[in-house]
Amino acid sequence: MKKLEETMKRIYLNENENENEKDFIIERKEKQYKFPKLILIMRSELYRGMFLSVTNDKSNKVTDYSELSNKSFQIFEYWIYSNQIKNEIQITKEIIEELKIGIDYFQLNQTNPNLFDLLIKKFNNQN
Repeated sequence: MKKLEETMKRIYLNENENENEKDFIIERKEKQYKFPKLILIMRSELYRGMFLSVTNDKSNKVTDYSELSNKSFQIFEYWIYSNQIKNEIQITKEIIEELKIGIDYFQLNQTNPNLFDLLIKKFNNQN
């Protein structure tokens, strides 16, 4: 599992080199976020159902997610790839509440460590 997470983090960090691996777009007003479907299938029940169900919808893009601020979405994006939170990110109560909703919405698989636990730990360490 550690090797897999290292590979996922490499894909995130080498964004331009791995553009062909990113076959799904989450489009927000200000930016497009590209993800490999395989990573989303691994991390999210929502996307697993979307990509593996037998439907006529072969879309490779979703839009909005306005319930998450840019900062919260960036935390979500980094966690999807690395199962970590960037050290330089300041965690606030508002971000915790937003991501709590996001965790439920995306039906995230709560790996060890899970995103909510990491947020709480980082928040407590900051204060």
